[in-house]
Amino acid sequence: MPMSNDDDNGHMPFTRRRNSEVSRNFHRLGLLVAGIIVTVGLLLMLKDALGLRLGDLIPADIPILASGIAIGLTGIGSVSLAAYGIVRAIGWVIDKSI
Repeated sequence: MPMSNDDDNGHMPFTRRRNSEVSRNFHRLGLLVAGIIVTVGLLLMLKDALGLRLGDLIPADIPILASGIAIGLTGIGSVSLAAYGIVRAIGWVIDKSI
C-alpha cells in the first residue's frame, strides 16, 4: 500500500504546538538560569582574584592556584548544568500534564 502525504501536511495540532512552546520556553528559562549562575560564579572568582597579592606568590603556589581555579570552574559548570536540568525537568512535567 503506497504511503500518502495526507498525514504529513506540516500542520501540528494545537496541543502539540502548545506543548512544544512550553518545552521551548523552559529550555530558554533553563539557559537563562544557567547563564546567571555562570555569570555570578565568574564574578565571585574575579572578586577573589582581585584580592590576591601577586607579589606574595612563590612558584610552588602556582599549581595550587591553578587547581583551585579548575575546581572552581568545574563547580560552577556542574551547578549550572544541574540547574538547567532541573528547570528542563520541571518543564517536561508541566509539558506532560497539559
